Amino acid sequence: MALLELEARLDNLLSTAQEETKDVDLFAPLIVTEREECPICLIPLPIEEEENVFFPCCGKRICTGCTLRSVNDSIKNGTPKLKAVVEQKCAFCRLPSMRNNNYTKPLKKQMKKNNPYAFLAMAERYQHGEGVIQSDTKAVEMYIRAAELGNAGAFSMIGIYYFQGIAVAQDTSKSLEFYNVAAKKGDIKAHKYLAKFHGRNGDIKTSIEHLKVAAGAGDKAAMDHLMIGYKAKILSKEDLTHTLRAYQASSNEMKSKDRDDARCEARTAAAAHRDDV
Repeated sequence: MALLELEARLDNLLSTAQEETKDVDLFAPLIVTEREECPICLIPLPIEEEENVFFPCCGKRICTGCTLRSVNDSIKNGTPKLKAVVEQKCAFCRLPSMRNNNYTKPLKKQMKKNNPYAFLAMAERYQHGEGVIQSDTKAVEMYIRAAELGNAGAFSMIGIYYFQGIAVAQDTSKSLEFYNVAAKKGDIKAHKYLAKFHGRNGDIKTSIEHLKVAAGAGDKAAMDHLMIGYKAKILSKEDLTHTLRAYQASSNEMKSKDRDDARCEARTAAAAHRDDV
């Protein structure tokens, strides 16, 4: 797709999304119980994307807690640990997970079903040249389609491309417009980016408001920043207390023993990797 055609499609996407969200309060609380649930444990998916796994075999996103439990169940049933990990089966449909080049074919099947997460996964593959020829333009096309299918995070990714001038002309103003749409559509990463942007540009009040939304939805990093803001006397005790309660409630909604176990195992693996290095 030529640059002019790509930017025209992006302009149309942005104007349509801005019209759709014109009456949405940018700082409205994000309700965790309205978020997508893990199809196995039926608990709202973690807000940290690395704690969710997309399986193209069935097109489901599954939390790492249920994914780890599936692997551990295989080990308990006699499958050697290495084989259970390397030949991991989908925790939902039990088909073998696809890796490397074999991952592209089932992704394309899900794309034909208009699964937005399949387009996000394919965008990442084009970004890094995994199983496909590396192409930032193709990655943007995939993000556009995911955004058209209603994925809020895709708008944030396009915002990054505009901010960095990748595949499109660098445009900070347009980047912010995409981030604002993403935030209105419920993307927590967009709120965190906007908080950082406004903070660096001296608009502390707006930065704090974005952090309050992200923290209230259960984001620990945002809550930590607000604690620092309170100690620096740029956040009132009343605001801190209200947000902290919302943070704890949201965190509890997404909490499970399996997810805690998965986080613990991830930290242990990371520590072991650092020791090896």
